[in-house]
Formats: sequence, C-alpha cells, structure tokens
Amino acid sequence: MTTFRTSGHSYGFRHKTRSILTKKQPRGVSFLLREYHEGDKALVIIDPRQHKGMPHKRYHGKVGTVTNVGRRAVTLDIKLGNKTKTLIARLDHVKPFGVK
Repeated sequence: MTTFRTSGHSYGFRHKTRSILTKKQPRGVSFLLREYHEGDKALVIIDPRQHKGMPHKRYHGKVGTVTNVGRRAVTLDIKLGNKTKTLIARLDHVKPFGVK
C-alpha cells in the first residue's frame, strides 16, 4: 500500500526557492526611507526574511510601474506576457528601478 503524495500550487515551494531567495546580510531600514511616486519604475526583489506581503515567485526580477503608494505597501502594474497584472507588495520586496 502506498501513501498518497500531495501536490498542488505550493507543493515544494520552500524547497524550490531555498537557493534562489537567500539573503545572508542583516536587514537594514533603508528600504523604509525610500519614497515612491505614481509613475515611477520599481523592481520586484523578494526578500525571504519578511513573509508578509510577499509576491509570487513569478514576479521576482520584474519591473513595474507604481500606480498607488500606501504606508506599508506599493501597488505595481507589471507586464506579464500579453497581460498587465496588478501586484500589491510590501516595501520589503520592492526597490526603485536603477538603484543598487
């Protein structure tokens, strides 16, 4: 008798992203000091140290246009294939495009 092995959307997600989403340096607070304005370009870089407001792994490395700025989160319009997706992500996972 075999055991049923589950599969699904998030099956193995932690294992698959272990090497991709790894940060070794301590977390600073400079990401909170950055200002975003509507129309700016922003880069989605997922930070595994903060699980809240984490976008899906398919958006990692994508560039989007800022459409709305909140206290803790930014709304981005990202072109994905032929569609434009709306992504809401915390400031931990977003940085201005063209900034190191």
